[in-house]
Amino acid sequence: MRTFSVSFFIGTLVLWVLPRLPLFDALFWGSVMGGGGLIGAAWHYRHRQTAILLAGVLLGGVYALWVAGGVRADWLPAAWEGEDILLTGTIADVPERRADGSSFLFDSDTATYQGRLRVAWYAEDAPTLQAGERWQLLIRGKRPNGFMNPNGFDYEQWLFSQRIGGSGYVRESPNNQRLAAAAWWQPNYLRQQLQEKIAAALPNSGMTGLVQGLAIAYTASIPQQQWEILRQTGTIHLLAISGLHITMVAGLGILPVWGIWRLFPGLYLWLPLRVAAGLSGGVLATAYSLLAGFNIPTQRTLIMLLVVMAGLVWRRQVPFSITMSIALLLVLLLDPLASLAVGFWLSFLTVALLAFLGMRQRKLGKASVVWMQLVLSLGTLPLAAGFFGMISLSSPIANLLAIPIVTFVVTPLVLLGMVFTSWWETAATWIWTVAAALLQWLMWVLEWLAALPLSSVYVPLIPLPWLVLALVGFMLLWLPRGVPGRWLGWLLMLPLILYQPPKIAPGAFRLSALDVGQGLASVVQTANHTLVFDTGPKVSDSFDTGELVVLPWLRGQGIRQVDTLIVSHADNDHSGGANALLNALPVTNLLVSSTDILADHHPNLCAAGHSWQWDGVIFTVLHPTVDFPDGKENNRSCVLKIANAAHSVLLTADIERPAEKWLLKRGTALQAEVLLLPHHGSKTSSSPAFIQAVAPTLGIVTSGYRNRFNHPHPSVTQRYEARDIKLLDTAKTGELRLDFPANPAALHWREWRTAKMHLWHRYLIK
Repeated sequence: MRTFSVSFFIGTLVLWVLPRLPLFDALFWGSVMGGGGLIGAAWHYRHRQTAILLAGVLLGGVYALWVAGGVRADWLPAAWEGEDILLTGTIADVPERRADGSSFLFDSDTATYQGRLRVAWYAEDAPTLQAGERWQLLIRGKRPNGFMNPNGFDYEQWLFSQRIGGSGYVRESPNNQRLAAAAWWQPNYLRQQLQEKIAAALPNSGMTGLVQGLAIAYTASIPQQQWEILRQTGTIHLLAISGLHITMVAGLGILPVWGIWRLFPGLYLWLPLRVAAGLSGGVLATAYSLLAGFNIPTQRTLIMLLVVMAGLVWRRQVPFSITMSIALLLVLLLDPLASLAVGFWLSFLTVALLAFLGMRQRKLGKASVVWMQLVLSLGTLPLAAGFFGMISLSSPIANLLAIPIVTFVVTPLVLLGMVFTSWWETAATWIWTVAAALLQWLMWVLEWLAALPLSSVYVPLIPLPWLVLALVGFMLLWLPRGVPGRWLGWLLMLPLILYQPPKIAPGAFRLSALDVGQGLASVVQTANHTLVFDTGPKVSDSFDTGELVVLPWLRGQGIRQVDTLIVSHADNDHSGGANALLNALPVTNLLVSSTDILADHHPNLCAAGHSWQWDGVIFTVLHPTVDFPDGKENNRSCVLKIANAAHSVLLTADIERPAEKWLLKRGTALQAEVLLLPHHGSKTSSSPAFIQAVAPTLGIVTSGYRNRFNHPHPSVTQRYEARDIKLLDTAKTGELRLDFPANPAALHWREWRTAKMHLWHRYLIK
């Protein structure tokens, strides 16, 4: 069992390796013939363990790819993108209510399309939606799409792992109508009822979202500030429906049975107490797991608990390794895409570490708790560095305080409130209020810890081989005393702290146009300096590209300070993320096109003629001039030219034809090898005379996938193509990195979407 489970898991990791789905017929028959021959040969020569291992890898890989192919087949048809489609289906999760409407998962069961979509309903008077209801909706959708940047959140991977085939929004139409109410017994309907009762019980509490998260794994109400505190202190795992939650609920099922069998001994003759208690606890734990959303940590815990209970029923003690193997195999059979989720790795690694500590049988008395927490914190460092780009140094202290409070006090109170709410709401309200007060006190302490110097350390984007070596190093450190080579563990873990990305050579520079959708955020690096030109849009408090894209990118490059930040003009798609950057990193010099932009940060004006040199690279502001007559915001955008001895690039922000004409009239030296297209390729920009004056060989467009402005406009792209100017669009390339060498050698560029292509990404199959 152990060999097969591990090998099956290894087989599912093929999802991380292949850039595209293979043809399934070739995959299936090739695997059957080749794998069958290897397995048969191994079995024949009495290498049965080898045969089992090969069979597990083969079956795991084929099964994972078969399911992955089904997920891609359920994507919204490409021909439907941008079209209004009338769909019928069911609301598949608890809707998230927002100021401008609501968002929800929609399982379409229309004859022409059956799949899951992530849908938004933008309307202040949108109807109240209930999980489990059937609706007919007019939806305009698009296929899965997300930003593609180094060290950024892979939204397309998340959509794929959740089997979501696209996104869209509800169009205003008389055809939008509720077809059927939700059934009262559906888990998500019951989750929503509890979510609403907790919200009603804690209407003015800042802890409402945390209580809902602990009760039913509903986290949409947790403010971004609280997420950041939990992330920085390494306590975000406390919101997962943990093993303790489910074990407590199982105990609620066991205790009544134990009491009834004690009161009525005759029941022993009908059904043994051990069997009755196991069945009762298992059923209740399963019901609660469904109510909690049945995510991967919940699945793993429930399966392990059911295996232990099955052992009790049959009066057999199941070894822990077998229990873990069964849990691993069943989780992967339920969802072979599980390894794409961070929760899968953290969940199984934490349990494995706890088992490892138990086998060590180290007796440290009262210090054992501190020791175990330290080991757990060290053991999860490679995953934290790889998945989050951050190491929490305050995590051991924060968890020593938070785990007992949340585990032994807050969680039981939350569960007790759930029991009372169905028949005594006043008591439930009082219990949840006490739980919220304890969480409020805990958050104050965690906020204080998060504010301490070096509470958390951001690390550069570390290559995967180094992360694997760090994990091996941790395992070496905790081998029994006397094992030779333990000290090597410290050396193997050093890259987590010491690794730095390769530096740029003096005289050279690098331009990185980040993928922020319909907007602009770019970074210019020289050997020792960093310039940020625009920061992308801020759509809401929870969707700020300065925080979600620019900051992680900078930290992934090991950049801890910005020498110059230029905000070209006030439009949100260029300036929205600036505050997030200014509040998180030191910025030596801030340049803006108007004094009313970011006035609280005391900026300087960017003005034509301003020039400086970094590491052999010259930066020159070409626009706006003091006497420029046009007052339109776009036309007063900062224009920056960057050049070294052999290469140059022109960053034009959102200037339009009047500004282009002004620059030409003044005889400005516009010629550049690379041009960042004005105004994202709008038809109001890129006049023929301007293109001729710049004479680029390469043009960069920063636009959003299927954006509503139709950027870049076809007439504009035709002008560039007519002059044999190659165009690269971040909507297709993801982050675009261009390296300008110090010598006349050709510049080199990298398209992140192509470089890091996986089978869950769009543009995979052409």
